[in-house]
Amino acid sequence: MSRPIRKPWSVPLLAVASAAAALFLAASWLAARRLAERLVSATGLGPLQTTREDLLDALAKAAPILREFRHAGSPLDNVELGATFASPGDPETRSTIVFLHGKGGHSSEWKPDALRALALGYNVLIPDLRGHGASGGRYMTFGFLEKEDLANAIDAARDLWGIDPDRVALHSCSAGSAVALELAAHRPSIRAIWLESPFADPREMARHYLSAATGIPPPLLSLTTRWAVARTLARVKRDLGLEDAAGGMEKADPIGAIRRLRCPVALVYGGEDRLVPPHFVERLVDALPDGSEVFRAPGAGHCHHENEAQAVAREEYLRRWTAFFAKHLLASADPASGP
Repeated sequence: MSRPIRKPWSVPLLAVASAAAALFLAASWLAARRLAERLVSATGLGPLQTTREDLLDALAKAAPILREFRHAGSPLDNVELGATFASPGDPETRSTIVFLHGKGGHSSEWKPDALRALALGYNVLIPDLRGHGASGGRYMTFGFLEKEDLANAIDAARDLWGIDPDRVALHSCSAGSAVALELAAHRPSIRAIWLESPFADPREMARHYLSAATGIPPPLLSLTTRWAVARTLARVKRDLGLEDAAGGMEKADPIGAIRRLRCPVALVYGGEDRLVPPHFVERLVDALPDGSEVFRAPGAGHCHHENEAQAVAREEYLRRWTAFFAKHLLASADPASGP
């Protein structure tokens, strides 16, 4: 019986391919170890352009009531968190807008939006999410812990200034939108959400984020991302003692959260966003509740960047923002008392 003839170059080629595969696996594993914590840290992709002092100075000139305050976090990780409250006066008669920054940001990013809200007669509540700014905590959990953190912040503002917790709306940016969806899905009293630059799939977003942070093309990071996410989830659970906690970050599902909402959403995103590409956002559209609206700003990029929708399509953005909150927050207010 004749034996197959093995070409002289086939064995070396197979050895090279095997070595390359092993090297790729090793590199992916090492990269996952190195990059895992970036997924839940307060590290962003660029330096912040504003400071807390800028925000406080501007609010002090616009609002007779201004106070930074501390409140408790989720009982699952009860760190102390920081927030800022401002009001045009008589806060118990007004609606409140809560502003939620993204990963790597902090409350100072909301200066123009907070000033606009105050000028229109709203109270503003601007928290630093856990791990960011003036707040304690080691990890951002994309709504798992933050939904209880923010419920505590709203309740603290009710106790301190008498705000009506049933007249609250949210304005969120980027990863803060994942937090907003989790909060509203668990707190039916939220009246409306201005959801800016959100994403539908956290794992897909994690791969894209690591690509933006490293410059490595996303297809080469699939395995790294899978291992980094698994490592991150295990570490957060271990460090915070959450092994037996119900739900968890691994259950994060923005589409599922949107489907549980009882309030309208304004879904806002830039047509040229490179940090959260438009197709990451558009998968959320079919899940939006009744009464929602979509605003894709042509030529605009990511929220809180120089080319954000508010800068590129300013007139339409301000018109839509003002009308959206007026419609959904003023409906139950006493016209004589403002928003």
